Amino acid sequence: METAIANNSNTKIIWQQIQSLLNTINHVLIGLVGIYTTLLAKSLNFQDTALHMFLTIIGIHVSVAEALMSHYPYNPLTNRLSHRNKCRYHAVLQIIGGSMALLGALGKIRSTEVHFTTWHGKMGLSAAFMCFSSLCGGFLNYFQPKFIHKIYTKSEVKYRHNFFGMITFTLGIATIFLGYLTQFFSKYFNENVISAFMLATALMYLITIIAPLQSFRNKLKYRKKFFN
Repeated sequence: METAIANNSNTKIIWQQIQSLLNTINHVLIGLVGIYTTLLAKSLNFQDTALHMFLTIIGIHVSVAEALMSHYPYNPLTNRLSHRNKCRYHAVLQIIGGSMALLGALGKIRSTEVHFTTWHGKMGLSAAFMCFSSLCGGFLNYFQPKFIHKIYTKSEVKYRHNFFGMITFTLGIATIFLGYLTQFFSKYFNENVISAFMLATALMYLITIIAPLQSFRNKLKYRKKFFN
């Protein structure tokens, strides 16, 4: 019996160490992509597509990704914060990141005559729509106004915010991923560097989505229990 308990304890400790390591790796990946794209945009004086790239990647790949990790228990940036302050940290980063992404999308629409003819453009339009919707949903989830409780319970609002937030982030990352395949990136980076960008973004997404998925699973269990 004691051996089984010790083994379970060791397994738990190892899993915690793995999660902590993955979290550290994720911050590094987020930072590297953010730094490289910022330097490229700066070298191009933040003009046209360079500004679009900067706003969307920093908005989604950096700010929103960090926001999604805010409630992760092994995040060194937030693990000492109270739950309420984690919520505030999450909200601020989401507002900043979402606003940057929307500005990047709108700027590209204004500066280009032909829109949404590529998969990158079509996916970007979907991501922008969901980004705006998720920001609105985020305000409702944070402030929990009385009128919304006439339609949904507090737990249902949180559940929907979690679910649609994951969809929005997935669409945003998919758009960035497709952006790596555009002529703009191939003009300034060789294939090896672009492949490195794609790998970093894919790994970042897989690690970042762990916390929202865990939260969603818990909310789903509660939701099923509540409705049953």
